[in-house]
Parts: sequence; C-alpha cells; structure tokens
Amino acid sequence: IYRSLWSEMLDDRKFYFPIKPEEAPAPGAAQGGPFRGMQMRKWHPIGPGEAVVMDKDQPFVGEQSPRVDLDPSTPHGIRQSGFALVKGKKYTGHIWLRAAPGAKVKVALVWGEGANDRQTVALPTPPSTYKELPFTFTAQSDTSAGTFEITATGTGNYHIGAVSLMPADNLDGFHPEVIAQLKQLHSGFWRLPGGNFISNFNWYDSVGPRDTRTPDFDHTWNAMQTNDVGMDEFMTFCKLIGVEPYITVNAGFGDAHSAAQEVEYMNGATTTPMGALRARNGHPASYGVKFWDIGNEPYGPWQLGRTDLKYYLLKHNEFAKAMRAADPSITLLASGSMPEE
Repeated sequence: IYRSLWSEMLDDRKFYFPIKPEEAPAPGAAQGGPFRGMQMRKWHPIGPGEAVVMDKDQPFVGEQSPRVDLDPSTPHGIRQSGFALVKGKKYTGHIWLRAAPGAKVKVALVWGEGANDRQTVALPTPPSTYKELPFTFTAQSDTSAGTFEITATGTGNYHIGAVSLMPADNLDGFHPEVIAQLKQLHSGFWRLPGGNFISNFNWYDSVGPRDTRTPDFDHTWNAMQTNDVGMDEFMTFCKLIGVEPYITVNAGFGDAHSAAQEVEYMNGATTTPMGALRARNGHPASYGVKFWDIGNEPYGPWQLGRTDLKYYLLKHNEFAKAMRAADPSITLLASGSMPEE
C-alpha cells in the first residue's frame, strides 16, 4: 500500500526511529529494505547532531518526538532525501510544531545542488503547544533525489510532532494514476489487512486522525508501519476503484471481542459504541462489509499466535460466534492449507 498506492512521500513521518547523522554504507553492504527491496528513507540532522534529541517525556505521537535546540544565527533542524519530484507539480503538506517564543521555523523543498534549486516557506511562529501548520510547494525541476528540510533559528528549542508531504492531486491520499489503472482491472474484491501482517495488527490503532495514530512495528515483516492507511482509508480505496471490501480480523494475537468490535465499527448503527466511534471519525453511514475472514494461514508455524488444530477450532468458533452477534448478516471465511502445504 505505502509507496505504490498511498501518496505520502515522507518515510517515518511520525519519528518512530531516532534521528542520527548520515553514515556512509559499509563496503559490500546489501542495499534495500526488509520488504521486497524497499529501503526506508531516514531523517538526518541539519547542523550539529547533538542539537536533535528524541524527547520521550511529552511525545506528540508514539514513544518519542524530535526536539531541536536552536542557535540564533545557524539553522538547526532535520532533512529527508531520496524521493522523486516532477517539474511544475504542486505538493502540499502540513507539520505539527511547538516552539519557544521567537523561533523562526522554515520548511524547504529541494530539487538540486544550486542555491536556487529550492523553495523555502517561512511558517508562522508556533505556539508553546502543538499546532498544525500547512505549506505548499511547486517543484521547478525533475529529480529522483528530492529533499525536504525543516530548520529554525532562535533561542531555546522547538519540537516536531508529525509531518506530511503529498502531491496536491492525490485522491483522498491515494495516487490518482494508480487508482485509474486499478479501476480498469474490475477486481472482484480486495482484502485488507492482508497476509501474515494481520496477526500483529491492532485495528483500534488504525482509525481516527492519521497524525495521532501510533506507528508500530510489524514483527512479521520486520518493518515499521506508519499506520496511515487504516479501516476508513481502506473503505475509501475500495470505493475509488469500485470493488467489494473483504476484511481479515486478527485471530493470531487478537481476540474474539476485538474482532466483534471491528465488525461493529464497520457495520454497526451509530447507536452502538463502535458505530458511534465511526461517526465521530467522520463516517456516520454503515459500510455494510459482507465478507470477513477469520485469521490468515493459521496452520503455518510462521504465523504469530499459531495454535495446534484442537485449540484453533475452539478459537475460530469463538470468533465466529462473537462476530455474528455483532452482525448476523456477514459471510465468514476460514483459512486452510492447500494440499502441497
């Protein structure tokens, strides 16, 4: 979903990982990331590395947020590089900031090495509590090595909560050109969450404002998940490409109660607790999701929360009972191994 369907350009936009000075790769080191060769872009300091501290006392989201100590004359901040920009294309974003009085914060989009190969936007002075500040850019050159910078001068420090950068022509956060291609496939239905990832997925964390959803670590694929595409975004995606949604509940580390509440969130009336939560998140109408899958590859020793067949049967039936109590009209699917497995 991320990189291919979702149009967010910045990796680790909620700062799950510490921010460290850039290091040259070791000779012969393997390139690429933990999942299908994708390498995660990282944040690096602008100015002295010790000026950027990961604050764990009052994080904006997750376990930590970067605090940047200021200098009156030298810009201090962070940057991320390595994404593509298109000449003449508009990009929009926002950043959550809080700062000491007098901090002068700027964001910049960079497309080359020259002094003029950038656009810089001066932001309003942030208050002492987190505030969302928008910005826009227009790239003046094509590049596959674009850079986004956040810097400031002044005294004291400033904190960065979360930041986002997307092409302005995104469709509810998705790439319009990819949506156009997928519509032509006329798929029957799409499943989310898919694969072994589901057994460590907490759906409660995947709803509500995206900027305050906690990023988490996917132990199946050994990768950080930004938690930006959740249940409501999935339903928007299905509507955009014209397919039936098919949802898998976590029957690995999850439990029947959370699965039933997930059904209620997607299908329940606004008079139910989870239906009311969906309405508060901006979606009062029931989604009416028909197809539901209980777990993923539960027979495999690679599956988080795997049990033997005896206990799997008990667990599966407990899930089925609870989910049907939340919505008797749903169609349930079970997962089983093929003969060659």
